[in-house]
Amino acid sequence: MKVFSTNERIMISDNKFMNVLIFGVQGSGKSTVGEYIAQKLCVPFIATGDIFRKIREERAPLGDLVRTKVDHGQFVPDDITMEIVEKRLSEEEASSGFVLDGAPRNLSQVKLFKKEIDLVVLVELEKEEAVKRLLIRARHDDTKESIEKRVSLYEKQTKPVINYYKEKNVRIIRIDNRPAEEVVKQNLDGVLKEFKRN
Repeated sequence: MKVFSTNERIMISDNKFMNVLIFGVQGSGKSTVGEYIAQKLCVPFIATGDIFRKIREERAPLGDLVRTKVDHGQFVPDDITMEIVEKRLSEEEASSGFVLDGAPRNLSQVKLFKKEIDLVVLVELEKEEAVKRLLIRARHDDTKESIEKRVSLYEKQTKPVINYYKEKNVRIIRIDNRPAEEVVKQNLDGVLKEFKRN
């Protein structure tokens, strides 16, 4: 079975930055894949979820806003989200590239996003399998209906973002994340060797 495909394979020279976006429905395992790609490309893995969890603990206006939105199952406003993301990506750690998970998640955020993107990684998993995985690790207040709603929201809001980058001729890699983790990593190694700095 062919696990990976790419619309154009490229070589990354020593002085080329590598800015990567990773997309995948909740439960697809994109964080695990993203962290592995970041390790292989020698760039940081940055997840908006981690950023927001840190901010929501802060006793400041921004922390109060994020905490209120997250606790009520709402999204942080697009302009604030992208301001936070841009600030994180401007840090020295990300100066040579990054793997970003969680943004931009819709076309409004794309318009506010200032970074050039070299590669988009799509972690693919059937909706039914993603819901099954999420139910296994669900919080007490998660239901099958609420999880399916989040999965459907991803398809509605994020797929147009993927199409946007495709139309911009950004390179795209598709990853079937059904196999065991070690199998996926082995296949990733074969693909990423063409993207790693020498």
